[in-house]
Amino acid sequence: MNHEIISNELDERSQVLIEKVEEMEKEIDSKNKEIENLKNELEFLKGIISNKNKKIFGASSEKVDANQLCFFNEAEKHSDSKVEEPTVEEITYKRAKKSNNIGKKDNLANLERKIIEHKLEGDDLICDKCGSELVEIGVKSRKEILIYIPGKLIVEEHVLYSYACKTCEKENEDSKIVSPEMPKTIFYNSMASNELIAHTIALKYLHAMPLYRQQSYFDMMGATLSRQTLCNWTMSAAKALEPIYNYMKKELLNRNYIHADETTLKVINDNGKSSKSKKYMWLYMSETNAKPIILYDYQNTRSSSCPKAFLGEYSGYLQTDGYSGYNSVSEATRLYCLAHIRRKFYEIVENLDKEALKKSRGVIGFNYCEQIYKLEKELRETYSSNEDYYDIRFNIRKEKLEPILDNFIEYVETEIKNALPRSPLGKALDYAKKHLPGLKNVLLDGSLEIDNNAAERAIKPFVIGRKNFLFANTAKGATSSAKLYSIIETAKANKVVVEKYLVYLFNNLLNIDSNNSEALENLMPWSSSIPDNLKIKIKK
Repeated sequence: MNHEIISNELDERSQVLIEKVEEMEKEIDSKNKEIENLKNELEFLKGIISNKNKKIFGASSEKVDANQLCFFNEAEKHSDSKVEEPTVEEITYKRAKKSNNIGKKDNLANLERKIIEHKLEGDDLICDKCGSELVEIGVKSRKEILIYIPGKLIVEEHVLYSYACKTCEKENEDSKIVSPEMPKTIFYNSMASNELIAHTIALKYLHAMPLYRQQSYFDMMGATLSRQTLCNWTMSAAKALEPIYNYMKKELLNRNYIHADETTLKVINDNGKSSKSKKYMWLYMSETNAKPIILYDYQNTRSSSCPKAFLGEYSGYLQTDGYSGYNSVSEATRLYCLAHIRRKFYEIVENLDKEALKKSRGVIGFNYCEQIYKLEKELRETYSSNEDYYDIRFNIRKEKLEPILDNFIEYVETEIKNALPRSPLGKALDYAKKHLPGLKNVLLDGSLEIDNNAAERAIKPFVIGRKNFLFANTAKGATSSAKLYSIIETAKANKVVVEKYLVYLFNNLLNIDSNNSEALENLMPWSSSIPDNLKIKIKK
């Protein structure tokens, strides 16, 4: 009996101990999971800090050390169009007109002056009614044009003479008065020559020199030009060049393949209201190999309505980053960017040592990206000079690229099941899962590129300029800048000398109907009508 009691007590105690052990094991498992989650959270936060530090202090290049990864070889703040430029009074005397300009006025008194007299000569001096010789009767008008010569400014004073026939006057008491033509400039009432306007625009939008620095630049040449005057010239030039911009846009929308990107811009006054919110400069461009077009479009939002408004019913290929706003262009075939996918995996592997790389699941995704880039490089280096390059690339991609993309997609689908969603690997896999199917559209046409780097390169000139001028004062100024950047970058892409091309546009826009498509086509930087002296000579 005693043995049974003792045995029962031992069994009860054993059961209690077993239950306590099980509870402790459960508690230990719970603590281990908590510790593991904390470790993952710590790694996640370390990754964020590492990426932030890299963006602030590190190099911008995403190149990877080949010895480490041997898996594969890889305007306008002061603009006021209502204020007139100071001019010189006509005919009888010279004095500066009074104006409401506040601050420093334009002063050209110290510049070299060149007087050009426009007189009739030869047969033009013969009266077309009676055949008698015309007699000079006085000066009809005068006009000053500020001329830019590289490193120098001079004032050309154009004196326009009038002529009358004295014989007709005696016989008919009436005489026809004739005069030669005054030289035309793009701004009829402005003192600025077409060359000077082109130079000012090139300094600001090609060389990123803000207008307040140009003020000092012209000051050293002896001409005191107010910032307000320079602003007005810039805004008026954008208005004059609108037909060129509109024609380029029409031509772009007829292309089969468009790249798009966007970047931020600070605008102080938007539609008369002070604004602190981000505004956006959107970029749309055609492929760079044939008659490239690069257009900027200012908008006060990053809404999906912006690409929809610009591209309308565009139904070709549209290549972008992963921003969903471009989905509004519903008729287009979307094509995503491998560089953005690669960047997510690069951020995982960039700081790993050799031992960590062996264990990393992220390096597999990175190496798929490297395989694709390696294949694309080989195609470009081997066949790009061939006139059938796109057809060759299309066929080889179907054979070699498609299996890589399929394997990449399979890897992503498998790994994402076990990856922590908030971890760098989880984020990279999620991004790749969303955009790899769209990247496969590169297989549809040999002219399509594997990434959107062309658009990112094309938007850099604006980003560099933004670092210098920091902001636009008004939405109107930002819109003007978009048009001028567009024409300049398109001219550059077509290997045309920008400043000479701007002068050419100003000279010819005076003499054509802006609604004449054929006339506008002849002014495009890719046109065969462009004079040879405007084209950049390519060194062989």
